[in-house]
Amino acid sequence: MSPLSAQQNFQSLSLKDLLEARDLYHWHLSNKANVVGTAVGLYLIRKNDPWPRDRAASDESSSPRGKGIRTFDNSEVRPYSWPAVIVLVRDWVDATEFGHGKLDPDHMVPRTLYMPDGRAVPVCVVAVQVTEASSAAPADTRWPSTYIGGGCPLLAQAQGVERSASVGCLVTDGHTTYALTNRHVCGEPGSPVKARLRGAVAEVGIASERQLTREPFTSVFPAFPGSRSYLTLDIGLVEVHDVNNWSSQPFGIKGKPGEIADLNELSLSLQFIDQPVTAFGSASGLLEGTIKTLFYRHKSLAGYDYVSQFLIAPAVGSTQTQAGDSGTVWYLKSGDAENPTLHPLAVEWGGQSLLDGDRPLNYALATGLSTACQLLDVDLVRDHNTGANPYWGQTGHYSIATAAIESVENGPLHDFLKANIERISFRPDELTPEQIREKLANGEFVELADVPDLVWKKTSARVPGGRDYAQNAGPEHPNHYADIDQPDTDGKTLRDVTLSSIENMSVAVWSKWYADEGQTNSRSEGLLPFRVWQIFDEMVRQLKARDDTRFLCAAGVLAHYVGDACQPLHGSYHSDGYRDAPDATGKKWPGKGVHSTYEDKMVDRHSADLLPQILPQAREFKGAIPAIADGRDAAFATVTLMGQAADILPPATLIDEYIRLGGGSSASVVDGLWNAFGTDTAKLMGAGARYLAAMWEAAFAKADTSLPAGAREIPETDLAKVYQDKDYVPSVTLDKIASLLLL
Repeated sequence: MSPLSAQQNFQSLSLKDLLEARDLYHWHLSNKANVVGTAVGLYLIRKNDPWPRDRAASDESSSPRGKGIRTFDNSEVRPYSWPAVIVLVRDWVDATEFGHGKLDPDHMVPRTLYMPDGRAVPVCVVAVQVTEASSAAPADTRWPSTYIGGGCPLLAQAQGVERSASVGCLVTDGHTTYALTNRHVCGEPGSPVKARLRGAVAEVGIASERQLTREPFTSVFPAFPGSRSYLTLDIGLVEVHDVNNWSSQPFGIKGKPGEIADLNELSLSLQFIDQPVTAFGSASGLLEGTIKTLFYRHKSLAGYDYVSQFLIAPAVGSTQTQAGDSGTVWYLKSGDAENPTLHPLAVEWGGQSLLDGDRPLNYALATGLSTACQLLDVDLVRDHNTGANPYWGQTGHYSIATAAIESVENGPLHDFLKANIERISFRPDELTPEQIREKLANGEFVELADVPDLVWKKTSARVPGGRDYAQNAGPEHPNHYADIDQPDTDGKTLRDVTLSSIENMSVAVWSKWYADEGQTNSRSEGLLPFRVWQIFDEMVRQLKARDDTRFLCAAGVLAHYVGDACQPLHGSYHSDGYRDAPDATGKKWPGKGVHSTYEDKMVDRHSADLLPQILPQAREFKGAIPAIADGRDAAFATVTLMGQAADILPPATLIDEYIRLGGGSSASVVDGLWNAFGTDTAKLMGAGARYLAAMWEAAFAKADTSLPAGAREIPETDLAKVYQDKDYVPSVTLDKIASLLLL
């Protein structure tokens, strides 16, 4: 039968017809030793088979059928492909090998399944070889510090083993909001579930009692035949602790969110075959694929089939799914290829690795999302914190660095920094969440303005170059702040003392001040200005050595610390509210949570409004920047900036408004802070940009040399080697930094 005649004969076959045929021949197919699994879909044509129009003019018209092995890799769905039952076999055996004293004909897979009413259903045989899953290094992804969304990692402990999965999406029963993922990761109801965020691993919820393992196929799809089949689901819900920390916006996927793909017996059809889908897995990163078959039988046990609703093949050349991606949602893509509409389609619950030649390919096994929601009696959440940008996270540091480069006077230094703007931060026209999404989601290189947080505040076991000796514990942490506004018994502050004389910008004076105030733990003695001093010296040293790579690395990371200095809460002992309030306890005090809500969530949520204001505010900045001739001057200027930041937005004013708004991190509180302090925040960042530009220019002037190769672009790999070296501008506490400073 020619392809065209097959199309004409079989085009009326429906998905239900195919399932009915497979169910009728259940025992016949499942008991053949060579059969690995079955599915339903469209007939696969070998890629080297001629198209009908070509065959008509060829000499092979008398032999219309292609010969030889058929695999998923060497075949494709064509416009004229017809409905078929897909039978996966372990070994490809030509029909000529059966009978006549050779192989037993009973083992042959029939080419057609004949129904009692006379209908004929074609069989497409595909050779596969099940193998061990192909493994790859986990995606080097920078997770958000604020809002958690689909694609972010979840962690749970079971029997002493840490299991990981991906957040799929947010769902709700109308009262409680849940994160949907895989049941086998959630564990027993009530079990704590954690998420890996930018700064730490934190508990974000508990496993809910709402879970799905498998369901009888006909109870889920009563109009479809499948009396001896189970539909594998493996869906679990995490009851989140604080819904304000979550976003319904998926991480790392480009496109416009659309309606959920509503799957039922009427809407689920063979038109889904070969359609493009995309996902973001916490282990693999961005995934692209195509729907290969429907209702894939992945296991047969005790006479029952276990069926996956979707078998998704990896797109050619794309990243393959792997362990840890379970739970992620696959989106059906439609419309514009550059900015597609994304319809939430299916939840990955496992994988099947099949050999392609000698190379294993990992196929995703997935359950329909609408099917899971219907069985759990929950609805998809589509519009929660969608204004937030969970993939952004460091708007302040990046935008301050970019504005600072624009503020440097024209000349060799400006040209060099401008040529390397994408190593330090992002170009001005890329400072939007949509444009930086892909860059932040994947890639081994960390833009220099974020290295102190994303690298140096991590353990080396998790991030190459990490400097923490334990999670959230290491000498880098006190380098990001200094509590310089706490008054002593005479009402004077460390800021007052330091700014009264440049000579007081010394480790000895600061150490004595901390000691007099009863502070004896060096890990809590903020030394931000001295960190700036240390890095200023490094910039000068590397310029004199004509090492533009190490100079750029120092200039880039300096952006982070100056960015901290222009945020008023980094210079205050009220950094996260009034811990010293009379009614304060170790776990609760007035204003608790203001730091992350203001500096992270508010900036993230309103980045689109904030970003365009920063460079104009930098240009309009009228504050006096002290003359900078050496590292001590740079440190003194840092304290000056911290004082000016406190004048622009006093910490107490910010905290009091936060308390008035009700505290917490709800959208109304975040928006209230923006309405009150949005313009002031842009002024703070503009001031930081001007100070950073001044420090770069001062270091260049002090070195009194030229850059070795002008405006050359420094390779990212060379910069990564520098900042991953723990001996490069080493992170130390106040009691150890004096020997690292040039006096």
